Amino acid sequence: MMTTAPLIPQITLLAMGFTGILCIAVPIVLLFVFKGRFQTKAAPFFFGAITFIIFALVLESSAHQYILSGDTAIGRMISGNPFLYAVYGGLAAGIFEEFGRFFCMMTVMKRYMYQRENAVIYGIGHGGIEAVVLGSFTMLQNLMIAVVLNDYGSVEAYASQAGSPEAAASITSLLNTLIEMPASSYILSGIERMAALVLQIALSVLIYKAVVRKKYIYILLAIVLHALIDIIAAFYQTGLITNLLLLEAIVVIYAIAVAVFAYRQYQSLRYDDY
Repeated sequence: MMTTAPLIPQITLLAMGFTGILCIAVPIVLLFVFKGRFQTKAAPFFFGAITFIIFALVLESSAHQYILSGDTAIGRMISGNPFLYAVYGGLAAGIFEEFGRFFCMMTVMKRYMYQRENAVIYGIGHGGIEAVVLGSFTMLQNLMIAVVLNDYGSVEAYASQAGSPEAAASITSLLNTLIEMPASSYILSGIERMAALVLQIALSVLIYKAVVRKKYIYILLAIVLHALIDIIAAFYQTGLITNLLLLEAIVVIYAIAVAVFAYRQYQSLRYDDY
């Protein structure tokens, strides 16, 4: 008896699962390793996670909805121009997240600013929850959909369960995307999430230095560095960059360069600074 090959290969399912687990496991491992080595508190980790949720997922998303969803001239101008859309998205991410970082360190995290290691713990929380939300949740959701699709055996059979033609069309588009996506794309996505985690830790160190040294130029620097990499990533989403491997190489190299710079700033902090 002949069996048909699954619509989504086993190797692709494994790549989805691996990336999903990676994005959860790495921040947790980093937290325990760093906390154990430097005898720090876990509170900054949770401050970082909560700050990302409030300033990125709630406030920034609300701003996007207000600016882009309404039938306004500026919304149409941004949405209709891929370059402007990328620049707008990058700047919005930089402004909301870096001011969120700064606000947190100036307020609720103030009692933990005596130890520079807490900047790293904060960054693990901030970047870790981003990895979980954008990496793990997405990958594990895709994995569940892919498994069900393989059980149905065809896109048409899966889409037929939708309640309306519009929903069926949307599901069909999603399923076709999953089928066409190679396993390597999911691995590259995991690498990108890890690079983003490194970048979030580095930016947290820069904001920490801005607070303890009162050198607020580092806030502007963090916004620019954050915005720039998000703009480059948005170029891929809008089709201005079409080579995924090139994009991921840029992201990784950029994250390493910013991390090296942030490490030098970290090393320059003396205990009498805070």
